Amino acid sequence: MANEKDPKSPATTSSAYDCMAPRWRVIESLLGGTESMRAAGELYLPKHVEESDKGYQERLQAAVLLNMVEQTLDTLSGKPFSEPMKLNEDVPAGLSDSILLDVDLQGNDINVIARQWFREGMAKALAHVLIDFPRPAPRADGQPRTLADDRAEGLRPYWVLVKPECLLFARAEVINGVEVLKHVRILEHYTEQVGFAEVTKCRIRVLEPGLVQLWEPKERKNNSQKEEWAMVDEWATGLGYIPLVTFYADRQGFMEGKPPLLDLAWLNVAHWQSTSDQRHILTVTRFPLLACSGASGEDSDPVVVGPNKVLYNPDPQGKFYYVEHTGAAIKAGRDDLQDLEAQMAGYGAEFLKKKSGTQTATARALDSAEASSDLSAMTGLFEDALAQALDITAEWMRLGVTGGTVELVKEYEIAEEDTAALEFLKFLREKNDISRKALIQAAILRGILPEDFDEEADWQQVVDEVSQRSELLGSSLMDLDPSQKDKQPQAGGKPE
Repeated sequence: MANEKDPKSPATTSSAYDCMAPRWRVIESLLGGTESMRAAGELYLPKHVEESDKGYQERLQAAVLLNMVEQTLDTLSGKPFSEPMKLNEDVPAGLSDSILLDVDLQGNDINVIARQWFREGMAKALAHVLIDFPRPAPRADGQPRTLADDRAEGLRPYWVLVKPECLLFARAEVINGVEVLKHVRILEHYTEQVGFAEVTKCRIRVLEPGLVQLWEPKERKNNSQKEEWAMVDEWATGLGYIPLVTFYADRQGFMEGKPPLLDLAWLNVAHWQSTSDQRHILTVTRFPLLACSGASGEDSDPVVVGPNKVLYNPDPQGKFYYVEHTGAAIKAGRDDLQDLEAQMAGYGAEFLKKKSGTQTATARALDSAEASSDLSAMTGLFEDALAQALDITAEWMRLGVTGGTVELVKEYEIAEEDTAALEFLKFLREKNDISRKALIQAAILRGILPEDFDEEADWQQVVDEVSQRSELLGSSLMDLDPSQKDKQPQAGGKPE
């Protein structure tokens, strides 16, 4: 947006926004899939030195994304919602009976909106919900509106999901130890019909305690490059605070955090680049080059190869021959892709791993299993964000009570049959592309093996069993594990 740092422009962004924008960009590009990554062009797929524009575009358009970020995000963010949200008894009937069944006035219940909110927050470190209220029309008699008027007209609060990249600016003050929002600016896009065309427009919603303003860009005159804004509407909310709730999946400051899957995103970008190079080298190496010794370009017309053509060489000792690639680069590229895929495949399991550590009996009793993994901890934080949103909704409806609390699934199990990543790791193990240790660690992460599994003791047991079997049947370690060919241990030895 133009004039982002103009102190007179509502489009001016905060320092937190500027810090987070590149992180959001890479996540959003990957979630957009192959089409989005191709559109990003050189941002995530740089041109090679001396590469022509045509050659680059051919390479770019041939690249296909293996979207591990989206797959991992969908798997992890869906786990807390594997069962319907539980509304505790403190949720008032005024919310549970009707409001939460259509919480956004678009027909979506709280489970749908909550899942979208959690997924967005997990993808980008934070996400927001604005509890909004339809603007009521003034009473015909000029008297102040009442709660009965709102209820008679069916007016009630509703939730709006706000993507983090749409919240341009936020300012808060700490009052009595509590962080209180004082100023928020949200970029909104909407469409209007102009004649037979659909036109997309934008506006900025400015929120302050008890107040809402709408700003729209002015029409530019005399080809001016400066973007100017004008306030087009303003109204009071009746609330003494800004009804916006932020869910932080990983908070590092006010409106700042590290997206939990950011490192996976950069691995995915590296895989995107490696895939492009691999496809390009396959294109090159699939076509052998016809070479000729003993002749120059001036000695003959352009060579035409075919079953009814005779090749002429003026040098009696000359010859024609094909030059083919050795394939070493192809294998190196394939190995790089497999290494990246193995790293990405096991990434999501880290969020489900129970955190070990020494605790007292009291601490274990207070700190339940619900906070035993990163994903469980995020889910607990999200339950708190939902409770805040419910409180604001209840207050705006003047129910006279809090909005109550909810519970999500916080205990997760990883079954082998549900984990495609583990199957892929087993495949790599069978091909000797990863070590036995790496496979065991992946099984521990997924809860298939216990956390205190002793790899060395187990390997010694394997050696003993193979020795006994060899004495009886003449077998070897290769019979037990084909991937150990040429790696049979010596006495007391250990595998790679």
